[in-house]
Amino acid sequence: MNNLEVNKIKSLISFWIFGLCNNFGYVVMLTAAYDLNSTDKESYCSNRSTGAILLADIIPALLIKLISPTFAHRIHYNIKVTICCIISAASFITVASTSNYTVIVIGVVLAALSSGFGEVTFLALTSHFEKTVITSWSSGTGFAGILGATMYTVLRLFLSTRQTIYLMLLMPICEILTYWLLLVRPATLNEGPDGFKPLIEEETSSTEGNIHSYDVEENRERHPVVAAFLKLITSIKQLWYYMLSLFVVYYCEYTINQGLFETLCYSNCKLNMSKQYQIYQVLYQVGVTISRSSASFIHFRHVHIFSILQLVNLIVFAFEARYAFIPSIYITFALILWEGLLGGACYVNTFYRIYQEVPHKDREYALGLVSCSDSFGITLAGLTSFPIHNHICKSFRIKHAGPSCFK
Repeated sequence: MNNLEVNKIKSLISFWIFGLCNNFGYVVMLTAAYDLNSTDKESYCSNRSTGAILLADIIPALLIKLISPTFAHRIHYNIKVTICCIISAASFITVASTSNYTVIVIGVVLAALSSGFGEVTFLALTSHFEKTVITSWSSGTGFAGILGATMYTVLRLFLSTRQTIYLMLLMPICEILTYWLLLVRPATLNEGPDGFKPLIEEETSSTEGNIHSYDVEENRERHPVVAAFLKLITSIKQLWYYMLSLFVVYYCEYTINQGLFETLCYSNCKLNMSKQYQIYQVLYQVGVTISRSSASFIHFRHVHIFSILQLVNLIVFAFEARYAFIPSIYITFALILWEGLLGGACYVNTFYRIYQEVPHKDREYALGLVSCSDSFGITLAGLTSFPIHNHICKSFRIKHAGPSCFK
């Protein structure tokens, strides 16, 4: 095996670890949301929706994704990755070291900043490598879901919430060690902020779609702000299909996860609501992991199919929360697994299609732009989960709750 093949394997492993570590804190905060959020011990419906944790976990990520294109390209990847790891570690320490809800939310915000800035950073970093690292990154982000949710759920059987979160500090340590010790960083990372030469040759003949390169020359005389705005509008017009599909899928699934999961308590199950909620999160992440790892075997061009199916899922879960017509929690388990499969498939196929269709020199910008659409969907889901949660808890589902839901 020659050095090129070894470096390629190292790159694939590194980006898988980056995806795992970058999304790990985000997943842990959402899985722990019920424990962090529940202060009302008399009702399985917390006096705060877990959407509060979701908003703290996504709005900062969305903001950093929106503003990072204005400055991130002028910061070396060495510095950006190090900053992400430090903030991630600070988030776990902050959440684990206090029982004050306001401070806990601040810790969740730090996790969101780390995850958001990390996603923009690592997706941009993929443009310096072969396209196979996209699949590796997606697989890692998916596995972060199942590992984060499962680890938290299992460790909570033996440890307190604070002790469990302290143990999660292993992830930012693993991330920084991978970047400095495992990843073979190409020389292009050391070039100036105005551009770089790709690690591989330009793939102008291999693009499959009709997404064209943004012509910088024709706007050379324009004010930089105007030129940046025109580039944004042009890119949105060309990428709207993928952005809208990703937005709808993420809005539907996070409305289910943070607006409806708390209300789905089955009294014929021996598990209390906290454990049921954690299992819901684990199953969702299992589905995401499986489908995000599928791009190496199967590809879908028409990603809007996943949006439509996820919307159907949202309707089914909403009716279940209102009417409690599903007789067994195991049917709900299967539906949640299906929900995760749809979300992960939409994510990985969206970015795979962009990598195939967007010219190389515009790919970094396009990947960062489209990554904002899922954050918009999650943010809207967090906002709408409050009235949905409160309405169902006060009006309907509480009538169907058995004794196990109040433990």
